[in-house]
Amino acid sequence: MRLAFTGSGKGKTSAALGIALRAWGHGLRVLYVGVMKTPFYMGEEVGEYKAMRRLGIDAVYLTDLRSPAALLEYALSQGDSYDVVVLDELLYAVRQDLLEPRHLGDLARLRSHVVVTGGYWEEGFGGYFDLVTRLDNVKHYYQRGVLAIRGLDW
Repeated sequence: MRLAFTGSGKGKTSAALGIALRAWGHGLRVLYVGVMKTPFYMGEEVGEYKAMRRLGIDAVYLTDLRSPAALLEYALSQGDSYDVVVLDELLYAVRQDLLEPRHLGDLARLRSHVVVTGGYWEEGFGGYFDLVTRLDNVKHYYQRGVLAIRGLDW
């Protein structure tokens, strides 16, 4: 299955990580790819990076391979060694023209389940996925000037 979590709301990465955790709990092999992310925020390791490392979930970030294209190629070349591959912020890389929309079609080459996140969406993307969930903001503490919260956002 290929799943996409998109929209302007909080929770896209959290949903993907929830699936990764559930899969790991069932003994499935999981690869997390932070297409547009680093494992650090405000000079500290982010919580999911710490947790994945402790659990033995393989994780690669932008800081490891230096470009979204290299990370996608890595996921495509290594993905069949895993049961679940998470490509966090892949859709954002498409929005930034760092990847082309046609690259979404490359995900079909993987035999593993694929989870993709990112706030960017075009109507034609739906054909690449078996499940699409849009998360939209109703209310967010950022609107009150509250910055990212340790343990909730990073």
